[in-house]
Amino acid sequence: MLYFLKDLEEFWGPFRLFEYQSVRAVLAGFVALLLGAVVAPRLIRRLQNVIQPERGRDLLGAAAQEKRKVPTMGGLVIFFSALAGTLLCARPNVYVFCALTVFVGMTAVGFWDDFQKVVRGNADGMSSRLKWALTSLTALAAFGILLCKGGFRMDLLEIWMPLMKRPLVAFDGAVISSNDLSTLGALLFAGGVCALFWFVCVGTSHAVNLTDGVDGLAGGCAVPSVFVLGIVSYLVGNARWAAYLNIGYVAGVGELAIFCAALAAGILVFLWFNGAPATIYMGDTGSLALGGALGATALLTGHPLLLAISGGVFVVETVSVMIQTNYFRYTKRRYGEGRRVFRMTPIHHAWQLGGTPNTKIVVRCWIVSLALAVLALISLKMR
Repeated sequence: MLYFLKDLEEFWGPFRLFEYQSVRAVLAGFVALLLGAVVAPRLIRRLQNVIQPERGRDLLGAAAQEKRKVPTMGGLVIFFSALAGTLLCARPNVYVFCALTVFVGMTAVGFWDDFQKVVRGNADGMSSRLKWALTSLTALAAFGILLCKGGFRMDLLEIWMPLMKRPLVAFDGAVISSNDLSTLGALLFAGGVCALFWFVCVGTSHAVNLTDGVDGLAGGCAVPSVFVLGIVSYLVGNARWAAYLNIGYVAGVGELAIFCAALAAGILVFLWFNGAPATIYMGDTGSLALGGALGATALLTGHPLLLAISGGVFVVETVSVMIQTNYFRYTKRRYGEGRRVFRMTPIHHAWQLGGTPNTKIVVRCWIVSLALAVLALISLKMR
């Protein structure tokens, strides 16, 4: 909305500043911070009766260290802050609509899951299959919005790898090129891109959801990745910087930097209240939406591998669950009893059981996330 004030430059010169994405990104962050600071305390008071069941008490025992009754659905703080900042400051285009579709849709899925747990008393919430189905539908709906852009063009299909001077996937001039394919092959190629979009969006969403188990862990680890994707969005959407860094120019995708700025500000406000000892939990309302937003933004910029680097903590958490689950099933078939690689997964629970304090786990993961974010940005220049 503020973008269109640039047309009033003749009435007041400073209005021209709203044309610049960097200015609007800063404003989006301030709007999200201010709105979050106002909304969060009121939301916490309203949610006092919406109590998160004592997490991990039966499995972790004293290591759970959660003797207080703390409200959940704190992801609403992030949602309202980021949505307001984006709608107010971003220039509407297909990339913004796509990212917001994933963000809003997965917030709704997470909210319904939390609602089932804390209001209707269903400790398990919605089934895993239903949660996967709904998040998948959200991702596919967002991909459908991309088709409104006018079909599969180069800026939609480019997938860049760190340290490579050419995109791995694109329409031409790439390692894999759809120009060399038949009509059927092109359709299969487009289907593969759709599958990739689904995999990254839904996979990242559930990866952040798995990581959300200790006060400040998921939110704090997400902030560096959001900043990385915000910077990448701005660079990819700027023709001069994209040419200098050889990362592929995509007109309009720079508006996602405004979305990332608002999202980062919303997370920081939430962390103000979620830091140990937490006064509110993120819940699936926030974790599913946060992961989905990260995945969508990474794909829309054409750099999903940067998310895998900067979000390394989420990758490790998810891989630990996959290893534990598959090894348990294998040993149960082979030996008649399931065996475990780790004490408990996601891996941060194993560290808890090992006696590591929650605050130390969180701070160490923050440090690792920050270091990986720096590494991801450095890889842009190492082409």
